[in-house]
Amino acid sequence: EWADAGFNPVQVLLDESRKRGLETFFSYRVNGSDNDVPGRIARIPMKEAHPDWLIHTWDENLNVAHTSQRHNGFWNFAFQGVRDYKLSVLTEVAGDYDFDGIEIDFARVCPVLPPGHQWENRDSLTDFMRSVRSMLLEVERRRGRPFLMAARVPENLAGCHFDGLDVETWAHERLVDIFVMGCRSYDVDIEAFRRITAGTGIKLYPALDDHHSTDGYQ
Repeated sequence: EWADAGFNPVQVLLDESRKRGLETFFSYRVNGSDNDVPGRIARIPMKEAHPDWLIHTWDENLNVAHTSQRHNGFWNFAFQGVRDYKLSVLTEVAGDYDFDGIEIDFARVCPVLPPGHQWENRDSLTDFMRSVRSMLLEVERRRGRPFLMAARVPENLAGCHFDGLDVETWAHERLVDIFVMGCRSYDVDIEAFRRITAGTGIKLYPALDDHHSTDGYQ
């Protein structure tokens, strides 16, 4: 109904942020599969068309066995088709809205690579980050001002590696402008991130996630 009425909530939020002099990022959950649990929200046609692109696991919070739901699960970024699809989504966002940057949120939801084989598939995820960076640099060139890229990652290097996020390579190649550190934890290894970003100009931002915090921080 909003679309039919010509109302675009994303544009409204962007415009109102600009009026207040705020730098504004679009935060994209690359694997928000908690939104397509059966009975909760509309079907996802791309998942129905490519069930082989999905990782099926157990969601303890919702008490749903994804293994019984062929068309619901986590995107597997080891597949080129998944990376191309997600790049197309972000390309659309970058083209339709004049954001200052995009944040790739790896906190919601993992895994993004086959469980138990995340680190050995890390190059697939790095390839995806390179493609997003390249796309944003092209948008940046056309509009004549920066289009920044951030990544929300676990609170330490071991956690990043567990999920297949090769943050050292991302930093070395300057694939991001900002690391947003911490997924449901304030116990962040800031010194490790300072070490891998030394001399790169990459900024380190904290993340306070009250709604999805750990039981201890609740």
